[in-house]
Amino acid sequence: MRIERLLICTVFALGVSLLGGSAQAANTSPFLGTWTSTDLDGSSQSLMISGGGSDNYAMFLYDDAATSACGGAPARATGSGSGDGDDLLMQATLSCLPGGNVIRGRIVLDFHYDAATDSLTDFSGVVWQRT
Repeated sequence: MRIERLLICTVFALGVSLLGGSAQAANTSPFLGTWTSTDLDGSSQSLMISGGGSDNYAMFLYDDAATSACGGAPARATGSGSGDGDDLLMQATLSCLPGGNVIRGRIVLDFHYDAATDSLTDFSGVVWQRT
């Protein structure tokens, strides 16, 4: 578990480094970067969004305690996103950790960007802040 968390932190750090480390770097997409939130069950979540060519994104979401999906175990969702204005749709594979057992196959998550607060709000009303 400790090695897995270290790997996830390294992936996030590398992604932030490649993205220029801050808000929209050289790209005009409001979605790019690393985001964090507190889920409705109180768990911590991280979301890394990279890419952005023609509003197509690579997305990686980590939840440190996915209560409903994984019985409180950590979970990750890895997939792609497509942007349409201020809306972003993520299609991903959800896996429980450790072990990476795919539990739901493909899932779809949607996010809305608010330029006034530089935040994302997901399908369940959770607000994500850029880190």
